[in-house]
Amino acid sequence: MTKPAAKAEGAVRPARRGWQRRTLAARYLECVLGDRVTLLLLLVQAPLIGWLCTVVWRPVGTETPSLYFVLCLAAIWFGCIGACREVVKERAIIERERLFGVAPGAVVLSKAQVLFAVGAAQVVLMQIAVEWRLGLKGPYLVQTAILILAAWCGVGLGLLVSVLAARQERAVGAVPLLLLPQILFSEITVPRQYFSDAVAVVERFMPLRWAYRAFNESAALEPSWLKVAGHAAVLALYAALLLGFAALALRRPREMET
Repeated sequence: MTKPAAKAEGAVRPARRGWQRRTLAARYLECVLGDRVTLLLLLVQAPLIGWLCTVVWRPVGTETPSLYFVLCLAAIWFGCIGACREVVKERAIIERERLFGVAPGAVVLSKAQVLFAVGAAQVVLMQIAVEWRLGLKGPYLVQTAILILAAWCGVGLGLLVSVLAARQERAVGAVPLLLLPQILFSEITVPRQYFSDAVAVVERFMPLRWAYRAFNESAALEPSWLKVAGHAAVLALYAALLLGFAALALRRPREMET
């Protein structure tokens, strides 16, 4: 192949990947909308969890940092549980389409595009339920944006697990192993002054830590918006990195277990 031809092909590839992503996203969206029962369950659980939060915290008479922690954890849960099966259940189709030049990155981004929208809808529904009964301190839109970023990190975690898992059951079973360490390695579980050096290092790699800190700072009497923006930027970076790792892992052909 001559150099001009190689350059032309290189210029076409990004456009082709974009076309693949849009096509796959449209197909995946049709599948999600077609499975109305599953979609309804995903959407209903969000305001239900929000309502349960109000049942627990309304007798307290005020919101507490533990409520912010639970909301951030729920947001990550929404994204992770919604995404953890979405690649592994279609692995045979994906491997077949790879033979026709479908890029792994297009597959991951197409699913993330739809799952991001579902996760954002879940967060908004949960926030409405909580705000309706409790009325949280801090700007609603900022806190909702923080929770949406947390949900997107959950989507990234779920898709990475879905790419690595050989069976759907294993992918779902791995979700607690992703969420429980984020609870254990947190300042809500153990005060920060008791952290060992190892625990302090591990905690920094937990998306829940950054979501909670951003949310907690936004609810302060005099919040530092620079800190809020910094924590939110880390969440966005984590979501992007997790999607990148999922796309890289999907490059390796893999046989499905029966």
